[in-house]
Parts: sequence; C-alpha cells; structure tokens
Amino acid sequence: MTINSYLNFDGNTEEAFNFYKSVFGGEFTTFQRFNETPQGGQMSEADGKN
Repeated sequence: MTINSYLNFDGNTEEAFNFYKSVFGGEFTTFQRFNETPQGGQMSEADGKN
C-alpha cells in the first residue's frame, strides 16, 4: 500500500519541511510546488485556502 500525503503551509512550506527533515532525518522522495502541479495554474491562491 502506498500513501500519498499532501501538506500545505501558508508561504513557508519548504522552510518547514527542511526543519522537520533536520530534526527527524530522512529524504524527500518528491517536493513539488503548487504552481508546478498539473492544475496549479488553473486555481488562484484563494482557491486553496479554507
């Protein structure tokens, strides 16, 4: 079974992930910014916020 999780942070995702990586270790298998996703250009920033 494979689990794909999607986490969103308000403006500091990469910084947060690098902090957690330094604390817990490990490596990123994939790091993709929202605007690099297939539908990233079709949604405004407001669409991704609740």
